[in-house]
Amino acid sequence: MNTVAALSLVVTPEQIVNELVKAKHAEAQANRARVALEEQLINLLGKRQEGSQTHDLANGLKVTITGKLSYKADMEKLQAICAKLPLEMRPIKTEIKLDETGAKFLRANEPAIWAQLSLAITIKDAKPSVEVKA
Repeated sequence: MNTVAALSLVVTPEQIVNELVKAKHAEAQANRARVALEEQLINLLGKRQEGSQTHDLANGLKVTITGKLSYKADMEKLQAICAKLPLEMRPIKTEIKLDETGAKFLRANEPAIWAQLSLAITIKDAKPSVEVKA
């Protein structure tokens, strides 16, 4: 018999959930503390609006702060403007990707079609999620 198994206590789902809630609370607190410390560093060392800057500290460590901007567009207006520009000057992407919802439907409801599609689609387990509600 496994010694660890013999020494372990009976654990109920309720006990595990209590520990999970405590762990999630500690994780949230740690995240808030990390973000606050990062903000202090940014205030002390500064940041570029966009791009990275590395700071050498007296203790030998290096801190890299990367400034980022997010871009959003009114796509209808942007497409109208871009239609008048040369192709190489159009900041537009067309992305082709798998429609997972459609693939799930076909897998469940259209076995003959799925048999063909499955030659090009890989399915693997994703991380399950756990939600606790009071």
